[in-house]
Amino acid sequence: MEYSLVSPEQFSPDQLALVESFTESVRMISDQAQGMILGVKDIHSRHIVSTDGYARIVSLHSGEEVTGRMDCDMPCSGTVQFAECYVAEDQSLLACGDMYRSINVLNVHQYADGLHARVFTKHLLKHPPSRSVLGVIYSAREMKVDDVLGILPNYITEFAVAGCSLEKTPGGYLKGEVKLTEYEQEICFFILLKWSFGQIAEFMNKYRPALDGKIRVADSIIKGKNRICAKMNLPTNRVGDLREALVVLGIHRKIPGSLFDRLIGSTIIT
Repeated sequence: MEYSLVSPEQFSPDQLALVESFTESVRMISDQAQGMILGVKDIHSRHIVSTDGYARIVSLHSGEEVTGRMDCDMPCSGTVQFAECYVAEDQSLLACGDMYRSINVLNVHQYADGLHARVFTKHLLKHPPSRSVLGVIYSAREMKVDDVLGILPNYITEFAVAGCSLEKTPGGYLKGEVKLTEYEQEICFFILLKWSFGQIAEFMNKYRPALDGKIRVADSIIKGKNRICAKMNLPTNRVGDLREALVVLGIHRKIPGSLFDRLIGSTIIT
């Protein structure tokens, strides 16, 4: 079923009623669960409403102060630093064509309340009677920063000054007809982090043991890297060439779903 994107100034009375109802629900939740991070943006990524919990992590006092702002307008420097990433996530979700898809993003940076690792989940705000999408709903859960940085020890020094924004990506096509297995996606991710082949092999033996029981060594990862280069039709098997190609594709801003699930599976703060 095809849905259309509707901007706030074009809301019909029924669509406006839905947004107002959702807004009231968010405010009620804010009153009852003060730490909850929840809100909605319009199709242009401008905030419509948020809980006070979200407002506080972006250096504001209440959800009312969030209304009408873009992420780049927040007084929190960490949020501003990754504002373009957040908007790109919203827009990719709006453009995906799957009205029931959701995305998960791991954000690690300085918020108004300090350095935090938070998993943001985003899905679409739909108005089924008119087959319309009115915006993006977001919510967040907190993780233990030490656990995140323990598994991604040098990501920040490689790709950001004071944090990161990593979108969970499912297994599948890398670009065009290039299809990688989950194992190959993880190899790519760790190559981007400049892990040695030995380090990657050690990690894989612990968290992704081979089905045949064989112990992986550095040569096992090198062979995997060479297969990836061949799939991507790179002119050489050099790590530098592969890493450069992956950065051009934006893979350094994505984390394999298999690794993401293992990372957050036991570290969510309840």
